[in-house]
Amino acid sequence: MHLLAQELKEDDAKRAMELAAYFTHCKLEPMHLALSLRSAMSIFFKNKNLGTCAHFCRRLLELSPGPKIADQARQVLTACEKAPNDAVRIEYDPRNPFDICSITFTPIYKGSKYAEDPYTGARASPRVPTRLTPLQRPGSEPCYKIHCTLPMLMFWNLG
Repeated sequence: MHLLAQELKEDDAKRAMELAAYFTHCKLEPMHLALSLRSAMSIFFKNKNLGTCAHFCRRLLELSPGPKIADQARQVLTACEKAPNDAVRIEYDPRNPFDICSITFTPIYKGSKYAEDPYTGARASPRVPTRLTPLQRPGSEPCYKIHCTLPMLMFWNLG
């Protein structure tokens, strides 16, 4: 996900910001989380999404980073708090818990319908046709456990 965001930085700034934001919600070690938060902070600041950038600055400061990183985050936070507006509207709500669709890399917010691969635990949005997840073994059948009220036949015929 992070590599895809790096590739998209110049071509599609909106999608790059979304992917950077989603990556900060992955279960990472604190040092790696700090790196993803710094990356998101940088991308959002460059694209003038200062309201969301301030959120990443605060999360980064909560991790108690080194003095150099903390000073940089405080400077960016100060600049963001002067005009906390977002120039580009993205599909990201930091206050609403979510999982990430393993196929489209879009959020599946809490309470939304999803399908889960019992082998890998990867989740997918029922909006996309069922196929192998990126983590599934080649040659194995896609076997998703449905976590929604849709009948099984209806899900498999999507797409």
